[in-house]
Amino acid sequence: MNDCSLLVPAIGLGLFCLRLLPWRTLSRATAGSAPTPTSWPRVSIVVPARNEERNIPLLLRSLAQLDYPDYEVVVVDDRSTDRTAAVIAEVADSANVRTVAGVERPTDIRWGGKQWACVQGAAAATGDLLLFTDADTVHEPDSLRRAVAAIQASGAGLLSCLPFHENPQLWERLLGPFQLLILALTAPFAPPKPGRVFVIGQYLLFTREAYEHIGGHTAVASDFAEDLPLANRALRLGLGVEVYRGAPLFHVRMYASLGEFIKGWRRNFRSGFIYASPLAGLDATLMIVGITGGVQFCPKALAVMMLAGLFIAWRQRAIGRFQMIGAFLWPLSLGLFCWATILAIWDLVFKREMIWKGRSYSA
Repeated sequence: MNDCSLLVPAIGLGLFCLRLLPWRTLSRATAGSAPTPTSWPRVSIVVPARNEERNIPLLLRSLAQLDYPDYEVVVVDDRSTDRTAAVIAEVADSANVRTVAGVERPTDIRWGGKQWACVQGAAAATGDLLLFTDADTVHEPDSLRRAVAAIQASGAGLLSCLPFHENPQLWERLLGPFQLLILALTAPFAPPKPGRVFVIGQYLLFTREAYEHIGGHTAVASDFAEDLPLANRALRLGLGVEVYRGAPLFHVRMYASLGEFIKGWRRNFRSGFIYASPLAGLDATLMIVGITGGVQFCPKALAVMMLAGLFIAWRQRAIGRFQMIGAFLWPLSLGLFCWATILAIWDLVFKREMIWKGRSYSA
């Protein structure tokens, strides 16, 4: 075969690159540009923790090292069945932590476990700003200063940010294309609108006024995940949603094994499909066609795949510790992406029960 049509692959690759190039440009242009506030509002950092004995020590130590002048840490032990409560107690004094012993979810409505834990944490919080963060995160010492300066400068009611992936194991470091494809589809720095907004539940910084105005986590009590429903609700109520554009605020290792990785993204995709734009499927298809050169094997298609690999290798360095070879092992990432997508669609179509952290959630 001496020739092949590259129009569709070229469009797909162009769409993929255009969604990620503004990220680099805007990140460089605005990093650290937010003016220093004249006063620093009190911040309450709320951590819902269920069976997090492995992660919680690193998080609490990083929060203890924040250089922010006025903040508190409120950890909600969400009825953990492991040693989470004991581990929190061991580091609480040195990390200036208040612990809330979570109570059983009410039965009047179908509560998501994380939402109920966050409601309890918010009720105990005293800050003018509320930062909800996950137990598997590790925060940079100056992160809270940068985040507060950014949300005040933007006038938004909600600020989120991109994580930096630690990737201690080899299989994690090969999945740069997977993570970049997700970011290209969600377009973090595009103007947010309902159905096309980026936030991540690992870092949600609200003004208290905005949080109360949208009804807090109570307003999204029955959703599988809380982040996108909260952001979409904020947008519909006329509150701004901002994505931080500077250096990473926190590091994360989301999943310790490949099985957890697939299970977690299956859950995330299932929730995301509910709020996704109708064009998201078309976008995903075009981007995958572009990365793979239309799954053709003529010289021109191979050149398209090589360009895609070089672009991924360049861009993935900004979001985590990924190995260059992973950019060219795209079948691994795309295979996992498609498999998690199929499983999520299966769950949605057949309204399958979801099990997460030992709890059952009906469709």
